[in-house]
Amino acid sequence: MSAYNPLDGLPYAMDHLMQSLMPLNVFKPFDEASVGTTELVLSTHVIGYIITGTVFLLVMFAWKKRYSVVPKGRFVNMMDFLWEFVRVNIVEGIIQHDARKYLPFVSTIFFFILISNMMSLIPGAKPATGVISGTLALSITVYGYFNFVGIKAKGGLAYLKSIVPAGVPGFVAPIIWIIEVVSMAIRPITQALRLFASVYAGHIILGIFAILTELFAVGIIKGAYVWGLTTPLWFVLLIAIYMLEIMVGFIQAYVFALLTAVYIDGATGDH
Repeated sequence: MSAYNPLDGLPYAMDHLMQSLMPLNVFKPFDEASVGTTELVLSTHVIGYIITGTVFLLVMFAWKKRYSVVPKGRFVNMMDFLWEFVRVNIVEGIIQHDARKYLPFVSTIFFFILISNMMSLIPGAKPATGVISGTLALSITVYGYFNFVGIKAKGGLAYLKSIVPAGVPGFVAPIIWIIEVVSMAIRPITQALRLFASVYAGHIILGIFAILTELFAVGIIKGAYVWGLTTPLWFVLLIAIYMLEIMVGFIQAYVFALLTAVYIDGATGDH
């Protein structure tokens, strides 16, 4: 029996996997460009962000072009189903005041993240949701939007006062106001981390099972047939995890859009 042990190559493969998930500069000439202490680089994830945005626009325009009163085709039916899902279960189910007004923004957030999450499952892809800066950019956009619509709906001073829930006694209102402001300020961080952690962890898990499948398959070539015979098991587990990640990608898009609707409702509604 060959002395080949697939687990011997696992540390090197894992190191390569972790390195592949790091943002890498695409064009070296931009290394010297900076603003203060911030370097201006065109990273692989920035390219992924651009590609995701392009795919998002292509999908939306394709849907609009094929849209009809009676949906025809799997693509149009799928897009109509997702649109109705966002409208009924997220926007109209959460936002109590002028819900339809905020449907375009919330649905854009949902579809962009969903497309990005699905693209993250393509081997070698560097989507926007695969790096914390990408998810933070999305959450900051949401943060700016719900504060903007809240101020627009209530006025600046009234909006600041509405941060304190109705019915709070006057003597504790200042303390509650400070707590609510701090809580509101960290929303972009928690929302970004939730999405990033899910996508990043999914990449690692898929990578681990792909590595194990490859290492055990090499056992057949190396003459270690006992190891090689377990390859189908690792492959089946890889496919199962892949299917699970598709579901997780949808759930994370739903949760992000749901939180967006909750924040909009809190900023524009009377609570």
